[in-house]
Amino acid sequence: MAAVHPAIRLPVQLLVRARVNPLWLVALHGTCAAAAAFLITTGPRGWPAAALLVIMRMLLDNIDGAVARGSGQVTLAGRYADTGLDLVTNLLLFLALTTVSGTAPALSAFVVLMLLLSYDHCMETFFIELRSAPARAGAVPPGPVAVLVPFRVLYRSLLAPQDRLFRRLELGRFRRLTGVPFAAAPAAWRLAWFDRFSALLVVNVGLSTQSTVLALLLLAGVPHLYVPFVLLQAALVVMLQVWRSRRFRTWLRGTVSRAA
Repeated sequence: MAAVHPAIRLPVQLLVRARVNPLWLVALHGTCAAAAAFLITTGPRGWPAAALLVIMRMLLDNIDGAVARGSGQVTLAGRYADTGLDLVTNLLLFLALTTVSGTAPALSAFVVLMLLLSYDHCMETFFIELRSAPARAGAVPPGPVAVLVPFRVLYRSLLAPQDRLFRRLELGRFRRLTGVPFAAAPAAWRLAWFDRFSALLVVNVGLSTQSTVLALLLLAGVPHLYVPFVLLQAALVVMLQVWRSRRFRTWLRGTVSRAA
C-alpha cells in the first residue's frame, strides 16, 4: 500500500545511516509474524498483542527492502529470505486461524492468498517493465550461503512455478484477444492490457493490505472474518479479469477502426 511509505520514511533513513543489516530486519519481521500466530491461538486475550505484532511485521516487511537498497546491501539471500519467510509465516498465521475458522476454510484461504500474492507480483512486474527504462544489468551479490540456499530452494520449488504460470496466462490471454504475440504487439496495446487501474487494484491485495485487515479484525475480536475476506478478494480479482477483457476488446476495436 502506498499509504505505508510515509510512515516508514524516517525509520528507513535512520537504519540506512546506522548500516543495519537488512537480513536482521527480515528475521525480525518473521519473528513478529510467528509470535502473532502463537498469540492468535491463545484466544481473545492475546488478539490485541497479535494485532500489534502483525502491524510490526507489515512495517518491517516494507522497511527491509528499502534499507537494503538505500544502504547498498541488496543480496540474493535477502531477496529469497524475504519472500520465503513471508510464505512460511503466512502458513503459520493461517494454521493459527484454524482455531477460529476451522481447518479446511483457513487452509483453503491460505492457498488462495498465495495465488493472489503471486498474481500481484506478476501484474506489478509487467506494469513496471512496460513503463520503466530497462535496468542496467548488474551482478547482485549472493549474500550468506546458509540463508541463500534453503530459501532459494523454497522459492524455486513452490513460488517460481506460480510466477511462471501467471505470466503464461497473462501472455496467453493477450494473444487470444489480439491474435498477436505480446512481444510483437504495438507498445500501446501492451500498455492498455496492463492498465494502471487493474494493476493498482491487484497490487492492493498485497501483503500490506492483508496484514492491515487481519490486525483490524483481531482488534475488533472477529479474526474469523479474515478467511471470507481472502476468498472475497479472489472473487473480486476474477471479476476484474472479466471486466479487463471486455474493456480491452472495446479499446482494441476502437483503435483498429480509427487506424483503418
